[in-house]
Amino acid sequence: MNTTTSTLAAFTLACSLLTPALAQNHADHASHGSAAPATAPAAAATPGAVMTAGEITRVDKRASKLTIRHEDIKNLDMPAMTMVFGLKDSTQVAQFNPGDKVRFHVQNEGGSLTITRIERAE
Repeated sequence: MNTTTSTLAAFTLACSLLTPALAQNHADHASHGSAAPATAPAAAATPGAVMTAGEITRVDKRASKLTIRHEDIKNLDMPAMTMVFGLKDSTQVAQFNPGDKVRFHVQNEGGSLTITRIERAE
């Protein structure tokens, strides 16, 4: 019985230690929308660019990143989820707070998803 208890304890410990390693990396969603080019043309950042609605859940001013709970990102063929995005213009991070409703355009720039345009939602 003692061997069974030890084995079960070791298995439980191993599972608990491996869980974070197996967790999804939300920063790496470049695989979504594989039909889209790795770098979108500059015209995509124009006022006519596809905008996605979302809500900011976290602001990382040091890293100039926003965590956004967003709807489907149509130009990247990405489903709705919550994830972290970098800002192309890092000075914009000071304009936003958790809870702000926004509309934004994101592009896959060399495998990194970057917000190229963001505005408060009306």
